Amino acid sequence: MTQTQTKRQANKHQHWQQRYAEHAARGPKGIAAAWWDRARSIAKDQERAGNEEAWTDLARFLENFCARYPE
Repeated sequence: MTQTQTKRQANKHQHWQQRYAEHAARGPKGIAAAWWDRARSIAKDQERAGNEEAWTDLARFLENFCARYPE
């Protein structure tokens, strides 16, 4: 791992912590929004790395959640 990658990861982690704290101030809805943002970011990063399965996993999770709490 290069120093640039490590710096990028540290920046992403710091950004995530800040966003999480901002969203958490809004309560459970904010926390859910923060996790949604994080999940999409991870899926995008995985896709760029050649692993499109992350999107499939996220889609399955959301499908299961929706099945548990039907409208």
